[in-house]
Amino acid sequence: MFARVFHSFFTTFASNARMRSVLAAAVLFLLVAAPQPMREIVSGDVARRVDDFLTRLVPFGFSGAVLVAKDDQIILKKAYGFANRETKQPYTVDMVSCIGSVTKQFTGAAILKLEMMGKLNTSDPIAKYLPNVPADKAGITIHHLMTHTAGFSGDLGGLDEEPISRDDLVAKVLAAPLASKPGERFEYSNEGFSLAGAIVERVSGQSYEAFLRQQLFLPADMTETGYLLPSWPAPELPIGYRMDGQPWGRVYKNGWRDNEPGWYLTANGGIHSSLDDLYRWHQALANTKILSADAVKKYQEGFAPSMGGNERYGYGWGVQTTRRGTKVVTHNGGNGFFFTDFRRYLDEKVVIIAMSNEPNVPATLVAPRDLESLVFGDRPATALPAVVDIPKEARDRHAGVYTLPSGGRVTIAADPTGLTFASDEPALYAAINSLTPPSTALGAGRFADVEAKTRAIVEASAKGDFKPLFDAFDGDRPFEVIRGNQTRFWQQFRDEFGDYTGYEILGVGMEQGDPAVVVKARFTRGGAILKYVWGPRRLAGFAIDRGGAAWTLRPESAERYVHFEYRQPAGALRVTFKGDQVTVNVGNTTLTATKAR
Repeated sequence: MFARVFHSFFTTFASNARMRSVLAAAVLFLLVAAPQPMREIVSGDVARRVDDFLTRLVPFGFSGAVLVAKDDQIILKKAYGFANRETKQPYTVDMVSCIGSVTKQFTGAAILKLEMMGKLNTSDPIAKYLPNVPADKAGITIHHLMTHTAGFSGDLGGLDEEPISRDDLVAKVLAAPLASKPGERFEYSNEGFSLAGAIVERVSGQSYEAFLRQQLFLPADMTETGYLLPSWPAPELPIGYRMDGQPWGRVYKNGWRDNEPGWYLTANGGIHSSLDDLYRWHQALANTKILSADAVKKYQEGFAPSMGGNERYGYGWGVQTTRRGTKVVTHNGGNGFFFTDFRRYLDEKVVIIAMSNEPNVPATLVAPRDLESLVFGDRPATALPAVVDIPKEARDRHAGVYTLPSGGRVTIAADPTGLTFASDEPALYAAINSLTPPSTALGAGRFADVEAKTRAIVEASAKGDFKPLFDAFDGDRPFEVIRGNQTRFWQQFRDEFGDYTGYEILGVGMEQGDPAVVVKARFTRGGAILKYVWGPRRLAGFAIDRGGAAWTLRPESAERYVHFEYRQPAGALRVTFKGDQVTVNVGNTTLTATKAR
């Protein structure tokens, strides 16, 4: 149609003396008619409140994109920070990001679509569709897979980047011992959803991604969602970053097979999507464009009580009651570098979708903690420091090494936007992370038991004996996986820091309600911070805090600087310069150091 209109303009007025102006008008028409970049939206007081908060959060690490819709209208769609810090490429609202475990809802929808087509029933045993199912797993149904109640252990090993085939993954999972009887209890299982993805392929006769694209994505007008089929140019995909700010890379084609990711990722995570596509998915569910009303009801029912709060798990969704007594259907996802939170407040007609590409301010924390508060106005949002610009020459005056009364040191240097602050003083790490001090005597103190267990694990692990760590996990993780991972970690520590000299318990923090014993492993050239998270029945997790005891400071004034961690907002660290002294304050801890001459 447009080509015919342009031809008419040209032939009618070619001989006219005003041809130049008409051609200019035609060119303008071309520009207007051509596809325009997706624009940002900030509409109304609620959107401006959210936008102001996220803008102030950028100096403390946030980068990503957020969409908020209310009463079926998008009121905020905006990007923040960098998609690529090295090239200074801004994050944009039309970028495509890895959405992690949000993928699971598409697997759930695919299963329900096949049920609508009469090709399976969610009550069917998986043995009807998967080969060589052993006797102890004969009672597992598709429903069990979809609700994390099949009985699989939460960690069956394997990395997202491992290019394992579908059939090899299925065989490995079916050969592993169950952690509980089918239907007995909830235990989050990525591999359970991978088995469901295998069933989608075997029943449909298509690849997992091809079935989703044909039956779910394209009918919902979602052209930017998938693993490989959308064929995005690389600049549309942001870079993921580590806690220390170093680039990690992209999930896209990272260790993948020729035409798909490995099956440790397929059907449970790793799909890429955009803000607009995820919102289109919400709309397709709301108007039953893809699934029938009965299927949507089942999809969002919430069958199994999950691990936290009042949530019940549905077919790839967590169904919760908000503090306002309303229903939210939600799921998040992340791999430690990319994070997505998808929250649908069905009773209140609000949708919040947030994406980010670094772990210091993950979307999975920002959305439930503050975006919900800002949108509904029912609770104060996190108080953020106000950052100002200070010239580098003024910041350079504070650089140097300062000595604490304990003999510890504080090292300060100027960076591109503020100061870097490093210290070997354990009291500072403990204070900024709000740790409960370690027990002063064996058997005394609130966390004495888990501290004693942690001591035994660290002492053995430093010698290459990982049996105590395996026992602490109580069979939840294969010994070979634990031994391989821990051997690699401890060798990395020795390569970076030198010979091991001992350890110190810095205190106990809380990780999602569970106590986390924090240990400083000491070596000849520094140390590593280790965290051992203890659940009610066993060791629930092990982590390495690679940030260690080094912090970035941002200026509140020429003489006052702040280190603020969104994950630990109560542990803001402030330093104030006066002459050759620096006063460091965090929580109830105040230390003064003197500049070495």
